[in-house]
Amino acid sequence: MEEKLLIRDEGIEMNTMGSRIRRLRESTGMSAKFASEKLMISASRYSNWENDISKPKPEELEKIVDFYETSYDYLYGKTDEPHLSLNEYKMQQMVDNKILKILGLSTEEIEGLSKSDFDRIIDYTKLVIQSHEMEKLKKKDAQ
Repeated sequence: MEEKLLIRDEGIEMNTMGSRIRRLRESTGMSAKFASEKLMISASRYSNWENDISKPKPEELEKIVDFYETSYDYLYGKTDEPHLSLNEYKMQQMVDNKILKILGLSTEEIEGLSKSDFDRIIDYTKLVIQSHEMEKLKKKDAQ
């Protein structure tokens, strides 16, 4: 899977599964020790996940998803929304931006898109809509 850099005030952080697990924990305000106890694993194992030394096993991933109320898509970097699956994210974006109706894409076509392709479509569509709005304003001002 493609890794991308996130630039934050305190420095550069890789957008890895470990960093996503850490962000989920930090967003709740709990300590790593407390999270490890709740997940019924050792503190060192939990630390290894957050530091990308090792990855959780499938059954541990299930516990993480349930515990943090997140999605596999978020942990695997398919979406940046911690509480939405990739398909939920796509549909939310389509509804929020009215792009589904504009583009006439089926649900199946949308589900087949990668996140980066999907985001490019949204960005391009927004650009076209903004350009159209600017043209309308220019015509109005010319009258």
